[in-house]
Amino acid sequence: MIDDVVDALNGRTWPDYVHGQLGPRVGERLGPSLRPVVGAIVEPPGEVPVGGSKVGGLPHVDGTFSWPTEDDSDDPLALVCQINLAEAGLATSLLPKQGMLYLFSIYDSDRAYGYEIDETTSRVLHVPDPGPLRAAVPPVGLGEDGVLPERRLMMAPSLIAEWFDDESGGYHEQRYDYEVERALDEAMVAHGGAPCGVVRMLGHAHLFREETRELIDEDAEGLLLYVNGWAVGRYAFGEGEFHVVIGHDDLAAGHLDRATVLFEPGT
Repeated sequence: MIDDVVDALNGRTWPDYVHGQLGPRVGERLGPSLRPVVGAIVEPPGEVPVGGSKVGGLPHVDGTFSWPTEDDSDDPLALVCQINLAEAGLATSLLPKQGMLYLFSIYDSDRAYGYEIDETTSRVLHVPDPGPLRAAVPPVGLGEDGVLPERRLMMAPSLIAEWFDDESGGYHEQRYDYEVERALDEAMVAHGGAPCGVVRMLGHAHLFREETRELIDEDAEGLLLYVNGWAVGRYAFGEGEFHVVIGHDDLAAGHLDRATVLFEPGT
């Protein structure tokens, strides 16, 4: 996909200021920063087929499901997203070819800004071989705010632009002008891919807070799942971002249940 996207960006008609920033061949300028990942087209709110990848709503689960709760209470957590790995696995060889992956969290923006979304207040669930799925019955204590707007995710190959900071030793998202980033998304979709600004799987975790970067060993761990909390639940997660990270060996072995949640609240 990288070559196709680079060619599309090179052939696009650009405003003069873009050429002033990036030179005459925009695609070639972006190409070295692009890395393959899995993204998702986020469809408008609406009913999602049972078992489909999605954000929000009620989880689609089998008979073994037990609704996750906060460690220090019986308060049920909200579904942030569910990923059907059979769908995501079509976009990469690095994920299991079947199973369901779920991310749950508390849904209080004040607590999110207070750095309270962590391993005690969020859950990653992996069901490698689920039975027949159905929409879960909401538990007592899950308020209306705990059922976020439901939107279908159409999983597809994607590209992320990133750069490596020698000083911090970490990877960061490479940002470009809005016109350039929009064109990059359009080029990916035109070639059978998807953007990755709301939901992304694989690659590096792009952590912007130093205290969060200290919690990950980038030589041994990578990103399993990224979710933009503001885009999923506008007032639930304090404009924050979920980074679900996993050891490279655990990912290769399909032990997705060993992933951990790193959350960065908004500024």
